[in-house]
Amino acid sequence: MKGANDMDDSFDPQAGDLRAETVNIREGGARNVYAGTVAIALGGVRNVSAENVIIKQGGAQNVEAQAITFKQGGAVQVTAGLVDLAASGVGVIRAGEVRVGPGCNVVATLADKVTIEESLAPAIIARQEARLDQSAAGVLVSNRVTLSNSAVMIAVADTVEGDVRVQVKPQVAAVFGAAFGTALAVTLLWGRRSR
Repeated sequence: MKGANDMDDSFDPQAGDLRAETVNIREGGARNVYAGTVAIALGGVRNVSAENVIIKQGGAQNVEAQAITFKQGGAVQVTAGLVDLAASGVGVIRAGEVRVGPGCNVVATLADKVTIEESLAPAIIARQEARLDQSAAGVLVSNRVTLSNSAVMIAVADTVEGDVRVQVKPQVAAVFGAAFGTALAVTLLWGRRSR
């Protein structure tokens, strides 16, 4: 999706596209929105490209912005400098910094810094730092991880701090890896024979 200043020939106001410095959508919707500031309440938008976006009890398919705030809202895909969520859900986030508040669910997060409080995040990749407080993650990859009353199924990190309980000891991991590798090799060889 192109930014507000990079409009192309596909802009079509009759199809529901909006372009303005400030766009407020309440109890309605739009196809594509290009603006400096966008506020969506009780509505939905297919694509948003803006500097600042606030989505409250609404949703969007794709959102690109410098700063995005969700309050009981959601989106399928988000790209931003800063993403702030409260009681919301997002499929995939790509951002510089992500702050996830209580009652949120983010399927996959790729960011420099991630802070998650009282929420669920199945997959997190944080280039610099990930902090979880009373939260759960499936897979967490980061240079530095800080956990407080949180659970992580698989963590790959240079430094892990906080109340950490290792569920899989190195010996068990080695046996699991060998068994998985053997099963994968047998499956691949069997697949070649079947051809």
